[in-house]
Amino acid sequence: MAHAVLEEPQESQAHMGLPLSNGKLAMWLFLVTEIMFFTGLIGVYLILRNSSPSAREPWPTPEQVHLVEWIGAFNTFVLICSSLTVVLAHAALGRGQVGKATMYIGVTLTLGTVFLVVKAFEYKSKFEHEILPGRVYEKLEGPRGIEYVKHVKKQLEHIVADPAHSGVPADKQAAVKADAQRLLDELPRLTPRQVNERVVGSEHVAGSGLQTGGPKVEGLREKYHDYDLHLSYAIPYGNMWASCYFAMTGFHALHVLGGLVVFVVILIMALRKQFGPQHESLIELTGLYWHFVDIVWIFLFPLLYLV
Repeated sequence: MAHAVLEEPQESQAHMGLPLSNGKLAMWLFLVTEIMFFTGLIGVYLILRNSSPSAREPWPTPEQVHLVEWIGAFNTFVLICSSLTVVLAHAALGRGQVGKATMYIGVTLTLGTVFLVVKAFEYKSKFEHEILPGRVYEKLEGPRGIEYVKHVKKQLEHIVADPAHSGVPADKQAAVKADAQRLLDELPRLTPRQVNERVVGSEHVAGSGLQTGGPKVEGLREKYHDYDLHLSYAIPYGNMWASCYFAMTGFHALHVLGGLVVFVVILIMALRKQFGPQHESLIELTGLYWHFVDIVWIFLFPLLYLV
């Protein structure tokens, strides 16, 4: 009589390791290193900002360093929208809607490109106004002050020769030229610090006994604030600010560029009909990276543009 062989029940093999894929684990480890990197940059900025300024020479304001709040807010909105579109792309691919996912990736690429274009215009403004590390005039004593006066002289001569280049309308050009020429004539009698003053009208320059014939550099900026006269002025801690600004926003822009390269590769795959639901993990990991880039900017925007 054949005896039935009783088999012992097989125990299911337990999965060893973390409850996530190797790709997601690698991405999180990478993001941890990136968090430490940007935390260091932002931390240094906060320490410098809160330890160096005094009541007499405060940290540069956004207006002094030619940062426009609404432009920073616009770029923030653009990045937030791009984070939304990459989430929509992941959701669409999960439902097998490859065409819709490709469209959302294209929108994300476009929004990221808009962010970099706006940032490029901001950088262009910094170069035009020489808000660059080592180029900002902070202290106006000694040789640096003499260099500052020579620099302002060239700028005033340029304004007198072509006020329209600074965006001054035709009906205001005569007044701008007259004020610029008046200050140009006064330069030999003024100290660098007096050149930089905000004096407007016929007032006595403190300690000199001289009577002004019109606004000085700060006064011209205030009087014609609607136009970009490209006049250099003293910005306490300006070089330190510029170093922090370009370090933080420059590295962030490089990270944005890196994300855009990945989106371009995905779109090329889609054009070659090589992109499909099997790449859902790729979109998820790219989205994690893109959200990190967005969060970093959300920290940078208020630190640089609002306070």
